[in-house]
Amino acid sequence: MLLSRLECVKILENLTNCESKLLDYQVVRDDTAVGYLGDYYALTISYCNAEREEICQKAQLFIKTLPLKSAEVAKEAIFRKETWFYETMLGKMQQYSKLKWSPFCYFTRPDLLVLEDIKLKGYRAVEATQLTENHLHQLMRSVAAFHAASLIYEHQTKVNIGEAYGDQLLEVTVASEIAWFTTGLSAVLAAVRSLPQYQGDRELNFIDNQLLAIMEGIYEQAKPSIKYRNVLCHRDLWVGNTFYPREEIGAALLVDFQTCRYTPPAQDLGFSLYMNLTSACRRQMEKTCIDVYYNNLVENLSEFGLQAELLLSKSELLESFEEFRLFGIVYRAVAATIIKVPAAFVTNDFKYVDRSGVILGYMETNQEFRSYMEECCVDVMNLALDRANM
Repeated sequence: MLLSRLECVKILENLTNCESKLLDYQVVRDDTAVGYLGDYYALTISYCNAEREEICQKAQLFIKTLPLKSAEVAKEAIFRKETWFYETMLGKMQQYSKLKWSPFCYFTRPDLLVLEDIKLKGYRAVEATQLTENHLHQLMRSVAAFHAASLIYEHQTKVNIGEAYGDQLLEVTVASEIAWFTTGLSAVLAAVRSLPQYQGDRELNFIDNQLLAIMEGIYEQAKPSIKYRNVLCHRDLWVGNTFYPREEIGAALLVDFQTCRYTPPAQDLGFSLYMNLTSACRRQMEKTCIDVYYNNLVENLSEFGLQAELLLSKSELLESFEEFRLFGIVYRAVAATIIKVPAAFVTNDFKYVDRSGVILGYMETNQEFRSYMEECCVDVMNLALDRANM
C-alpha cells in the first residue's frame, strides 16, 4: 500500500488540527495525469468528529510520488528537493504571506507528497500554450507574494536562505555538467547556424566563434548572485506549473518546486514572460507585468511593516531583469528542443547525447516547429550580438 494507516492518521491530524478520527482511506491511481517527475494518485479519507462520531465526512487529497518506473538517480534527487521544500520551507514562508500562492501540504516523505487537491477548489490549468495578459497578472501577484515571503522570512528570522539551505538548493537543470542542457545548447547553436538570414561570413564567424560562449553565460546566472538581492525563486514557471482560480481577479497557485533556487527575482520574472509568451506578446506585455509584480511586492512587504525600496528597489529589479534576459532567452530555446517535439523523439540518446540532427530535420518537415524555433533562435542571436557589442 502506498500509505499506511498510521500515515493517514497523521495526514488527517494535519488536515483537521487533530479534531477527527480516521475511519477508512483509499488510494486510487490517476492515470489521466502523467508527469516526467512524478506519478499521481487520489487519496480519499473518511473520518468522523472525535467527540461526535455520528458526524462523518470525506476529504479528497492529491498524492504525488517518485515515479515507480524511474531508475534515474537525477530524477530522484530532483523529487527529493521538492519534498524538502514542502517539508522545510513552505510552512515557514506561508506564515509570512496573506495571499495564498501554493497548495497546502499535509504530509511528506522523501518519495511522496500529500497536497490539497486544488482542482476541487476550482483552480484550473490553462489549456493553451501561452498565457493571456490577465493570467500573467494573476501569476505576477503570486510570484510577488512568494518572493515577499522569502524576504520577510529572512528579515524576521535573521536567516539567510542561501547560506542556511544551500546544500538543498543545488542546481538540477542548468549547469555545464548537466547533459540534457548542454546537448540542447548544441542543438540551438546548430539551429541558429541553419537559418538563411545568418549565412553571411560575418554572421557565420560570430556563430562559430562567439555565440556558444555567450549562451553559456546562463550557467553563471543560474547561481546565487553576488551583485543583486537573492530570494527563493521557483525557476520553472511555465504554463504547466501554474493554476488559476475561477475569478479573474484571484491569484494563481504555483506548483512543482523541484527546481527552486536562491537567485534574483528577475529570474522568475524572465522565466514567466519568456516561457509563456511569443516574442511579440512579451514585448507588448512586459512592462505592465513587471509593474504589477513590483506593486504587489510593495504591498506584501508593507503588510509586514517592511519597505520594498530598502530590500529590493525598483531600479535594481529593472537592471537585473535586463541582465537576466539571457537566462530567459537561452532557456526558452533549449527547452523548445524538448517540449516542442513529439514525445517519441525524446529518447535517452536524444536528451543526453545529441539532438541536433533530429531538430534540424524536424525544422524542415514541420512548419509550426520551424517558426517557433526560428523565433527562439532570432531572440538568441539578437541578444548575443548586443552583448558582444557592449
